[in-house]
Amino acid sequence: MADIRYLLFDLDDTLYTNASGLFNEVGGRIERWTADALGLDLAAAKSLRRRYYEQYGTTMAGLRKEHPEVDIDAYLDDVHAVDVSRYLSPDPALDAMLTSLPAPKSIFTNSITDWAERVTRQLGIRHHFEAIFDVRAVGYQSKPDPFAFEWVLQTLALPGPACVMLDDQAGYLTGATQVGMHTVLVRHGAQPTDGIDFAVDHILEAEPILQRLLAT
Repeated sequence: MADIRYLLFDLDDTLYTNASGLFNEVGGRIERWTADALGLDLAAAKSLRRRYYEQYGTTMAGLRKEHPEVDIDAYLDDVHAVDVSRYLSPDPALDAMLTSLPAPKSIFTNSITDWAERVTRQLGIRHHFEAIFDVRAVGYQSKPDPFAFEWVLQTLALPGPACVMLDDQAGYLTGATQVGMHTVLVRHGAQPTDGIDFAVDHILEAEPILQRLLAT
C-alpha cells in the first residue's frame, strides 16, 4: 500500500451526525430558497431538490446546470445562515480521536468555508485542520466531480494514494476513488463495496482503521 500521509474529512453528517437536527434546518432552507428563486411551491421544491441530488450530487449542482441565472453565492450564503450553537456542542471524544492520528488533516466539503469554520469551532476541533477546501475553492465543482478531488490534490502537492477521504456519501467517494484516494464511508449500516475500502457506522469507529493505514 502506498505511503499514506494525509487525511481528508467531509463535514456534514461525517464529523457530526444528522441526529443533531442541524442539517434538517439546512435542508428546509434549501427548499425554501429554491421555491422562492424558481417560483415553486414547497412540495415542488422538495421534489426538485431530491432529483438534483440524485442526478447531480447536490442541489447547488442542479441549480447551476439547469438554472444558470440564479445567484449561487446568494444561495450558499442563505442556506448556511443557521446558528449552529443551537444544535452542536464540543465533542471531546472526537477531539481526542483527531489528536491521536499522526497525520495532517483538512476539511473537504460541499458547503462553504464560513459554515465549516463555525461547525468545527462549535465542535471544538477546528485546530486539527490545516485547511478547509470548500465548494467555492474548487470552482463550484462539488463532490463527486473528480475535478474537485484533483484540485485538492494539486493544492496539497500529493498523489491520490497518499490520502484517505472520509465521507458519509458513497456516491461522493466515487470521485475520490477515481483519483486514487483510499476511502472510508461513514454511514450507519454501510458496508465496503467497489470503490469503498472501509465502512464504519460512526466517525469514532474510523480511528483504528486510520491508525493501521498510517502505520503501513
